[in-house]
Amino acid sequence: MRLVPCLVLLAISGPALADTAHPPAHRATHGGAPKPIGTYGQWQAATHREGDAVTCFVFTRAEASPQRIPGRGDVVLSVTRRPQSHDVAALSAGFVLSGHEDALLQAGSTKMLFYIAGRSAFARDNAAAIAAFGHEGSVVAKLHGPRGITAIDHFSLKGFASAYAALAKVCPAAPAAAP
Repeated sequence: MRLVPCLVLLAISGPALADTAHPPAHRATHGGAPKPIGTYGQWQAATHREGDAVTCFVFTRAEASPQRIPGRGDVVLSVTRRPQSHDVAALSAGFVLSGHEDALLQAGSTKMLFYIAGRSAFARDNAAAIAAFGHEGSVVAKLHGPRGITAIDHFSLKGFASAYAALAKVCPAAPAAAP
C-alpha cells in the first residue's frame, strides 16, 4: 500500500487550506506513518495520530484520467474524519485548480459541487457527497486545470461503503452539538 504518499497529499491539500479549525492530517512532529485499517475494493482505510487524537481516512486513486497533464501528481478522492469534527470529502487534483467555478463531481445521477482551494476541492455538502459515494458505481470529476485544460477523472466507488464502515468503527462520529 502507498499510504504515506497519500497522507502527504491529504495533509498538503487537507481542509486546513480552507478552514483553519481543522489541522492538517500530518505534521512532521506528530505521529509517524499511517496505520492501515484495510483495503475494501478500490478503497483503502487508515488512521493517523495527530498529537493525542486519531484521525481516520478512506481514499482511492483515479482509475482513469484520459487527459495527460505534464507534472500532474496523484489524483485522490478521500473522506477524512477528525475527532470532534464532521467528515470532510475532498479531491486532490494533482495540480493547482484554476477558475472561480466549483468543481463538478457526479456519482450516478447525483451531481455534487466541490469548492476549490489550491490543489484540492472540498464538498460543499459533505453528508450528501458521502451518501452518494455509498452507492456502487463510479464518480466522475470535472476539473479546470492549467493552460485551459479540463481534466475528467474517474473513480471507482467499489468498496467505499465497507471502507467507510471500517472507518466508523475505529473513529466513531463526534456527538451532535446541542441546539
